[in-house]
Amino acid sequence: MSPQNPAGAQTSTSVQIEHVTKRFGNTTAVNDVSLNIKSGEFMSLLGPSGCGKTTLLSMILGILDVTDGEISFNATRVDDIPMHKRDVGMVFQNYALFPHMSIRNNVGFGLDMRKVPKKEREKRVEDALSLVQLETLAERYPKQLSGGQQQRVALARALVVRPKVLLLDEPLSNLDAKLRKEMRIQLKRLHQDLGITTIYVTHDQEEALSLSTQVAVMSQGVVQQIGTPQEIFLHPCNQFVANFIGYANFFEGRLEGESGDNFIFRSEDGLVLATKKDQAHSVGDSVLLTIKPENIKLVEGLSGRNSVGGRVVVSDYVGNTTGYEVLSEFGDHLKVNVLGFESFPEGTELTLYLDPAHLLMVAKE
Repeated sequence: MSPQNPAGAQTSTSVQIEHVTKRFGNTTAVNDVSLNIKSGEFMSLLGPSGCGKTTLLSMILGILDVTDGEISFNATRVDDIPMHKRDVGMVFQNYALFPHMSIRNNVGFGLDMRKVPKKEREKRVEDALSLVQLETLAERYPKQLSGGQQQRVALARALVVRPKVLLLDEPLSNLDAKLRKEMRIQLKRLHQDLGITTIYVTHDQEEALSLSTQVAVMSQGVVQQIGTPQEIFLHPCNQFVANFIGYANFFEGRLEGESGDNFIFRSEDGLVLATKKDQAHSVGDSVLLTIKPENIKLVEGLSGRNSVGGRVVVSDYVGNTTGYEVLSEFGDHLKVNVLGFESFPEGTELTLYLDPAHLLMVAKE
């Protein structure tokens, strides 16, 4: 293994998923999904439980057959060949380590199945353990390791076979918050070092945004939006995507006029807001406005357009931020996040400012 590519991984593999559908009887788990994953990409499949992301990953791996469509690596079809011939590495949510084997033998298991010569096997196992910083624990057994260490063993075992594509299914979900963050940083570093094409399943939007070069947001078996983390976060295409990545406040209404660079929006409840113009809408359109809780400002004494009176219903202090649910004068329950701690007890009267620059128009679900 070279310093530039210590796992010896092949880094020139692209993945094409073309109109792939998976049905279980009358239930469609994945519905006509198409993705073009470039060589070296880190693609996250992001969505809630039951959205089809793990089913799609299982078809790429080969443990589930495709009902319709095709899956190809470097434009060569693979969905019609057995799993063991696809050269795919897999890290499962539950690690799937063999409890009766040492860490060294767990990592080398895939090489044994491929009948790799002993000397090469030893070198590749040592290099893989070094890659995840576990070389000093090679003779221990899984039960003697922490959850984070077991996850790194699973990662080493997947990388040691030099896969064309690395698949990870919710690999951090069993770890505590501190370990999740540490492992996220390690995964990012490994991907930068190895350049291996990676497909990562998660329900955690923070993980997806942090790790990925591309994100595919899924719901009910359908890909809702594909884009960079910045595109997904700043420009969600519809209400589902916006809500899933944290745009918790929505207003239905109509664009009733213009003022300079802004549209004038009136909600169904009579709330009037200025919002920045875009090319997709014009005066008279019915639209859905959204704004993230952290982009609503708590102010004193400000009145006028985009200022809304309200009363604190619930506060939620979580260390770095304090969240508030505020009942506005128009009857909307608005979520507001502020940095640190500000003491606004239940019943406190506040003024909220909704900056036009942070109000987005999105498609309804």
